[in-house]
Amino acid sequence: MKKYIILAMAICLAAACGRTVTPTKHDADKLSFDAWVTVQMQKHPKPEYLWQQTRLGSWILEDTPGTGDLIDTSQDSLYVRLNYTSRSTNGTINSTTYARIAQQLGTYNETYYYGPDIIYVPGSFAGLEDILEGMRDGGRRKAAVPGWLHTYSRYDSPEKYLNDSTSRSAVIYDIEVVEHFRNTDKWELDSIARYLVRQFPSRFGKDAGKARADSAGTHGFYYIQTEAPTGDKALTDTTVYINYTGRRLDGSVFDTTVRDTAIFYGLYSKSKTYGPVSVKYGTKWSDIKLDSNSVIEGFARTLSCMKENEKGTGIFYSPIGYAYKGSGSAIPAYSPLRFDIELVQKQ
Repeated sequence: MKKYIILAMAICLAAACGRTVTPTKHDADKLSFDAWVTVQMQKHPKPEYLWQQTRLGSWILEDTPGTGDLIDTSQDSLYVRLNYTSRSTNGTINSTTYARIAQQLGTYNETYYYGPDIIYVPGSFAGLEDILEGMRDGGRRKAAVPGWLHTYSRYDSPEKYLNDSTSRSAVIYDIEVVEHFRNTDKWELDSIARYLVRQFPSRFGKDAGKARADSAGTHGFYYIQTEAPTGDKALTDTTVYINYTGRRLDGSVFDTTVRDTAIFYGLYSKSKTYGPVSVKYGTKWSDIKLDSNSVIEGFARTLSCMKENEKGTGIFYSPIGYAYKGSGSAIPAYSPLRFDIELVQKQ
């Protein structure tokens, strides 16, 4: 109600000066945001806050320049890997990628993923692209973004954003840029290559570039045998039993059939039965079913490499995993995965 009173006063003052003013439907939102900025400027004068306005009308409050490459927001294909915390203008935290902040808020969940998100900038909301402009890798920026910039549309003027937006509240974003790149497949493959030489040096050596090229004939997929099978016959048209553990490359476990592993990583559920699960093989990897359910390609390809009583590890990039969507709260977008699998006798 208060912001509409302010709007009415502004219109009356303009009329008193002999000018005709035609208000737009979101003038009240702008007046409200401008009033908040004015109050905050009085509470937090320079140099405590930077108070630098962006091209589209956000306000940069704090800015710590990075030393890495400059982000070019004009690129058609731009991905930024970043940490963030978002707050309402009254200071209430809405979301965060930091585990320590979630712990402080009492919202921390051991099964969730905490860490940098990968954002496709041209497909994100305009306000994020606005505050990323001019940043470098390693930089941190805190900015107040008005509600009308929380849109996925792009316009050629700040006024167009205001006039064509859906009314929303302003949000304060605190973002930390880890890195940016233009090709997610390349970024994932490079990440996997560095992981392979750290975790399996006897198999892949110390050269990440060479490890990246060794993908067992399948792009983005790597298989490491950790215990030899008892036979050499390929598994086709049969049912076997397996234990498995799924991990992100940061080491966090998101799924397992092993009870002790589930307990250790905070995944244990009394409603779940732990132990070997059945896998049905067909004539090719795409036929493989886990308890009669379809599986992601990387998991199926790992199983297709294995023989009776073998132990092995499959590592693969997200195009044959959960791609740009991720899976639930445990697997983020563009996430390479690792599965440790053991073929066992039925219990």
